[in-house]
Order: sequence, then C-alpha cells, then structure tokens
Amino acid sequence: MAGQILDDARSQGDDRLAAQCDTDIAWYCFQIGKAELGLTHVRRAVDFWKSTGELTQEAHARAYFGWLLLELGLPEEAIEEATRALDLADRTGDRKAQSLATNVIGIIFWYNKQPDRAILMSERSVELARSIGDRTYECWWLINLGGAHSEGGYIAQALGQQEEGHRMLIRALDLTEQALDIAIQTGDSWAARICLGNQADYYGHLGEHDKALQCMLRYQQFQQNSYVRDRQQYLYTLGQVYNNYGKFEEALSLLLEAVELIDEGGSFDSYIQIYLYLSHAHEGLGQFDLALEAHKKYHQAYLQNSAERTQQRPRLAEIYYETKRLKEVAETEAKRADTLEASYQKLQEQTDILASAVYLDALTGLYNRKYLDSRFKELTSEKRPYSVAMLDVDHFKAINDNFSHMIGDQVLSAIGTILRNQLRATDQAIRFGGEEFVILLTGTPRAAADVCERLRSAVEHWDWSTICNGLRVTISIGVAGSLSANSPKEILEIADQKLYTAKKSGRNRVVS
Repeated sequence: MAGQILDDARSQGDDRLAAQCDTDIAWYCFQIGKAELGLTHVRRAVDFWKSTGELTQEAHARAYFGWLLLELGLPEEAIEEATRALDLADRTGDRKAQSLATNVIGIIFWYNKQPDRAILMSERSVELARSIGDRTYECWWLINLGGAHSEGGYIAQALGQQEEGHRMLIRALDLTEQALDIAIQTGDSWAARICLGNQADYYGHLGEHDKALQCMLRYQQFQQNSYVRDRQQYLYTLGQVYNNYGKFEEALSLLLEAVELIDEGGSFDSYIQIYLYLSHAHEGLGQFDLALEAHKKYHQAYLQNSAERTQQRPRLAEIYYETKRLKEVAETEAKRADTLEASYQKLQEQTDILASAVYLDALTGLYNRKYLDSRFKELTSEKRPYSVAMLDVDHFKAINDNFSHMIGDQVLSAIGTILRNQLRATDQAIRFGGEEFVILLTGTPRAAADVCERLRSAVEHWDWSTICNGLRVTISIGVAGSLSANSPKEILEIADQKLYTAKKSGRNRVVS
C-alpha cells in the first residue's frame, strides 16, 4: 500500500509524501526481514528530510537507518546513525524520536553483549514512551528490555553465577509478559509473536520445557497476517523446544519445513540457527551422517557470516555515557523535562569516543594493540604503581585443530566476555594478537596476581560445553610491575618472560 502511494507521489512530484512513504517502507522492511531493501528507501528519506531541515522526521529516519544497519551486521555504522538520530531528537525535544533513538542505541549495546548498558538505555526508552502515552513503543521497547536482561542472564549462567542468571531470566520473562499484555490490548499480533517466541527461549534456558511448549502453542493464536520470516522463526523455535524435550521426530519435521522456506526470505541468522537445530535433531535420532551434513552447512554459514561481517565493519565502537546521571534523571520525575536535555547532551559529548573506533577488537570487544601502544605513551609518565599481565590460551592450536577455527573464535570471544566481567573498573584488557591478551592493572604485582588468579579460575571453570562438548580451556598468565623496569615496554617484556615460565612449568597458572 505504501508502495502504491509512493508511486503516485513521485508521479505527482510530491517529494515530501514520497519521503514519508520511504520512511514507513523502511520500517516495514525491518519488520519482515528485508533489511537491504529497507536501506534503499531509508537513504532517500534521510537525504530529503536533511535537505528540508525537518529534524524530527530526519531523526526517525536515521533511527530506522541505524536499526537496519545493525540487522545487516554493521554495528559501527549503526551506532553512527543512531547517535545522529538522538542528537536531532534532542535538538527538537521530540520525545517520540528520543524514545526511538535511545532504544536503537540500547539494542546496539545488547548486540555487543553489554547488557548493563543495554538495560539502562532500554529502560530510558520505555520511560519516554510512557511519558507520551505511546503504548506501541512501550510494548516494543519492553520486549527489548527483556532481551537485554536475558543476555545478562545468559552471561551470568556461563560464568557459573546460576542464581544471578536465574534472577535476570525471570526478570526478562516478567518484562516480556508486560509487553505481551500491551500487544494483546492493542491488537499487535507481530509483537505478540515476538513476545511468545522470546518467552519460549527464556523458559528453555531455565529448563522449564513445558512452559516453553505452552508459549509456542499460544503463539499459533497470533499467526494471522504472518509472513515467511515469522513462519520460519516459529518453526525453528518450536523445533528447538522439541529437541530439548527429546522429541526429535517432531523437531525434525518442523525444521525440515523451515529449510524449505530458506530461499523465500528470512534473515541469515535464521539460516544458521535452522541448520544447527537440524543437526541436533538428526543426532538425537541416531542419524549421524545427516547430522554431520547439517552441521557442515551450519559451519559453512557461520564462517560466511563471520567473514562478511569482518569485511563490513573494521571495529565496533562503544559509546560511554554517565550512568549515574541517567539514573538520576530516571528517578526525578518532576524534573524530567528540564533534566532530559542536559542528560542527553552529556551523552552526545561522550560520543566523540566513536573517533577512536580503531582501538577496538571486533571479535572480543576488547581494546586492540593500537590502543595498547597509545596507552603505553601515557603510562610512561604515570606516577602511581601499575602492573602488566600477559595472558595466553593454553594449547590454542590444538583447539583449532581438534574443534575447528570457528570454535577457536568462539573461545576467544568468550574469554573477552570473562575479562570484561571479572576485571575491576580500573583495569583494562587488550587483545594483543591471536590468542594472547594483555591486561593493564592498577597497583602492585601482588594485588594484580590476585586479580589474575581469579581470571585463571574463571576461565578454567567456565562451562565450555555451551560452545562444544568435550571442550576444555585454560590460560597461563605472567605478571610484572612498574617498579621492576623503566618503561611500559620493558614491563611487558618481563611479563612475557613470566608467561613463558608459567607455560614451561605446566600451564594453567599465574607467575608473578
């Protein structure tokens, strides 16, 4: 329908109406999984709104632009568009645009496995939607807030923090139930399907497979006006529920139907998930040749996806913002209008960190060697004591050889997650190269060695079976302090010597 109006607008020379149609079509393309087509429309819309100086309209279009870029695996470009959208929304004071842009930034944090920041931004977007009485936005952003909590729950579970993981998943279920109530009230079957599919996933991670199945049965009530991507997601989600139940025949039937829909549409991520679950179903039925064939297709798709994303984005930029200030704004209802602009102005000031995107490692989300070089220049004049730790993954070549380079990449990514969660706020982790990491720690080597011992233990006790059965990973660490050498590079060399000692003396240990 929007396409017909767009054609009429173009034939009549009504550029403004055409831009409105392009903006709307971009959003519809996002909903049905046609992100590349959506980009074609949204670029035209952004150009028009920018040329006419209609900042609110440009803010909405740029927010959609950012979301579509993220859908295509381009987070660096996505954050650039989302922050531009937020800047425009702040300049106009339009809360709906602010709510949309803030939500997209929260989604990008979620994508980058930064659940604490994703939660804060998503909470803000929900609050803004409520302040203007927009029930649709409130519903959608609650779904994303639930997703951010679930990500925190998955990370906690992987770290062995079962109680915290359970708490965050229960919170995710509660927020998603709130969203589902609104979706039903407003007749939003698209949002209702997302809610129920997400809840099934959360219950699956909690081991409550009966409740997961009930969610998928209820899902069928909202399948009016569904489309290929939605049908495909329903099939593979229900297929995985049946896999968890041990009902592999039922799972296989659903997953094979999902395979037939691959050429008709859907996201590349769906393609990957379908073949992964299909390999589980064949394995459960003892059909090992077919399981291997499906897993090979999963593996090939994963590598293709990783290669494309590596080529598309050199580094993922983080945005730092003032957490305390945002919380104060959220808690000060009476001063909302006065403080919101100041709060987001501070956020915008912080977005200059985008200029330093070259300092981030795409695979692990940690700083890279270029950042270490720049930090060493600063540390040369550092007066307070500090320490440097050199960390190496034990037998990493064997992991690549025995389990595949794809598994090796997942191991490095998981170690990046462990480092981010275990290190103190004053410490910094850097991917030095390959399977080697450097950690800059405040304080003397003795205190640093205690921190490194916790890291070593966290890696050893991580549930590596979530990546691959039979996988075991340990690390060796060498530590040196600023009092033992005249320059940061000399300290790094000493830490490297200590690392060599750790590996020679049996690995899986810290030598300081």
